Amino acid sequence: MRPVEHPHVPPVTTLVQLLQWRAAHQADRVGFTFLVDGETQQLDWTYAALDRRSRAVAAWLQAQGAEPGDRVLVMFHEGLDYLAALFGCMYAQVLAVPVHPPDPRRLSRTLPRLINISQDASIRFAATTADIAALARDEIGAHTSLAGVRWLCLDQVEQQLADAYVDPGAGPDDIAYLQYTSGSTALPKGVMISHHNLLHQLADFDTGYDHRPDSVMVTWLPATHDLGLVYGRFMPLFIGFRCVFFSPAAFMQRPARWPVALSRFGGTHSPSPNFGLEVAALKTPPEVIASLDLSRVRVVLNGAEPIRRASEAAFLEAFTRAGLPPAAVTHAMGMSESTAKIITEPIDRYPARFVDIDPEAYERNEVIILPEGTEGARVVASNGTTVLDTRVEIVDPDSHDKLGSDRVGEMWVSGTTVAQGYYNNPEATERTFRAHTSDGDGPFLRTGDLAFVHDGEVYLAGRLKDVLIIRGQNHHPQDIEWSVASAHPALRPNCAAAFGITEGTGEEGEQLVLITEVYPDKIEDPEAIFGAMRQAISDHGIAARALVLMPPRALPKTSSGKIQRTKARQRFLDGDLPVLHRWDHHAPTQLPEPDTHELLLELRAARGRRRHRLLVAHVVAVAAGLLGLDPEDIEEDRPFGELGLDSVTAVEMVEQIGRTVGHEIAGTVLFDHPTIDDLCRWILSDLLTGERAAPTAAAPTSADVVSMSDEEAEQALLREIEDL
Repeated sequence: MRPVEHPHVPPVTTLVQLLQWRAAHQADRVGFTFLVDGETQQLDWTYAALDRRSRAVAAWLQAQGAEPGDRVLVMFHEGLDYLAALFGCMYAQVLAVPVHPPDPRRLSRTLPRLINISQDASIRFAATTADIAALARDEIGAHTSLAGVRWLCLDQVEQQLADAYVDPGAGPDDIAYLQYTSGSTALPKGVMISHHNLLHQLADFDTGYDHRPDSVMVTWLPATHDLGLVYGRFMPLFIGFRCVFFSPAAFMQRPARWPVALSRFGGTHSPSPNFGLEVAALKTPPEVIASLDLSRVRVVLNGAEPIRRASEAAFLEAFTRAGLPPAAVTHAMGMSESTAKIITEPIDRYPARFVDIDPEAYERNEVIILPEGTEGARVVASNGTTVLDTRVEIVDPDSHDKLGSDRVGEMWVSGTTVAQGYYNNPEATERTFRAHTSDGDGPFLRTGDLAFVHDGEVYLAGRLKDVLIIRGQNHHPQDIEWSVASAHPALRPNCAAAFGITEGTGEEGEQLVLITEVYPDKIEDPEAIFGAMRQAISDHGIAARALVLMPPRALPKTSSGKIQRTKARQRFLDGDLPVLHRWDHHAPTQLPEPDTHELLLELRAARGRRRHRLLVAHVVAVAAGLLGLDPEDIEEDRPFGELGLDSVTAVEMVEQIGRTVGHEIAGTVLFDHPTIDDLCRWILSDLLTGERAAPTAAAPTSADVVSMSDEEAEQALLREIEDL
């Protein structure tokens, strides 16, 4: 295959050749900068340094008997070591399988996916650090099929091993790594990404995006995510410009770190989902914004599903004052199965394009455009068009007929960016990657996304299957139903339906409703059941809009016993369900801003139990206001998850409390102090007595970062780009 022709890209056919060329011809150029604390503490790697570390990893693998095609679990916290391990695998021509490290506080939830991936990929080696290996080795090795996994601790690899590296000569058609899909499904699938896929995708992603050798990528998206990896890490290498990155956890603790980094390093390109735009606008103080220079920014890539007009408006209102060009915010859409990106909106268009459509016509798969601002209209963002050889067709998912403009159907994709299929899963590969339309055209990748074409541009309109999109992240209803089923003995197994509703949610998008059958004779306190259900749901990082308890045999099912979620949703909306008990999450209430000075004086003057009661009463009022509950219904010793607190509400709650007590509090503190009582005791004993310094914007403690895993931070911040 011919190398990619590009004025700033050398004539290479693999990513291995690309890094080797940069190391040989631009050895001292800083390619990657990792902000350890998200701010000032930085580690720089030149292309030569990354190349040498990658060679050392590859040489170790070769010395251990790794052969081309062997699978290697790549399991790191965010940082430069991850890049060395990933490229080391490519140098040795083995298949890297990037995963999050297991969370030691939530092994029951984080280990199963890790083990499923390890078994599906038949892992032979695991590359990580000594501390992560100490946690995961025994758990993974306990499974017979994985007992022989060999562990490589990168922090113990001697760099002189690089001299022993032997290049196996990977080619463009060889698989570069496996990108496992879906953080919520119990059976993830490994997408096979070839070097040719990657280089063509990078040329595709570069088209019209104004990347130059003096560009600077600034990103907090994780490298285990396809957008964070392909666009955030590989694109800078492709063109030869600098990548500045930090962890999602660092962004979560202080969102202002993102615009500050853009200003400090002269950032030009940066991806973020809706929530990132919203929280950066909300939590970057005006005095910080006044100190920024964002005039060099050319692209802020919103890859959310769905994209929200209000999020972008808030972001622009906040940061155009710092010189951010209004046309910088642009849209894109993609998925792992297409390497990363499928369609992009022009970057020089302002404002970004949205249409208001008739919701009733949409339910009939028709698009009727309404005047902007029409009450009750569904607002849909343009994701743009394809470039190079990527092609999109809108297809009837049942008949496989191609549909014309302004008709809603499934988006099918063809082109060089489409990956090679699922590893060791020919049936799923045939079903997803080898589709043909009714006129014989194909093969196409079936995306599972509903979309339509209007004025030549593609608009995403939802999901084809039952997948819920809450705050933009995909959630499989089966996973939520399974979690809730064991939450309380009164719940009947396999008798629950989780679905999303948009009615009455405004621009907040889809919200979760869960209905379930119960054993009526086991109901003593309905609120105890609802609390257990809310806690189970909160483990998925979301909160329910409504919960319904029904008598036996009330859940709609087929004759073969399959749950009919669509019918259940319609009956819920029609008020046609037999209900024993129901709980609803009410809209937050606006509370007056507390007199911070007065409350602080009262807290410092009070002693003992009175001091504790003062703070508890305030935190109860804040939680009640955000959750739309009566303060009398808030119990101080119940976990926040049982109250229905999701990750976004948690950030807002600790921010309000922090303002009250005069200290910045990281949202991660709720993982260690999960009840109002625990949180208040921590504030009173640690923050207000000076026994331990509070986490501040300038000096976060290492404990704060550890308390939120990268996976949790990603779940909190990247809900909108699960498939991109």
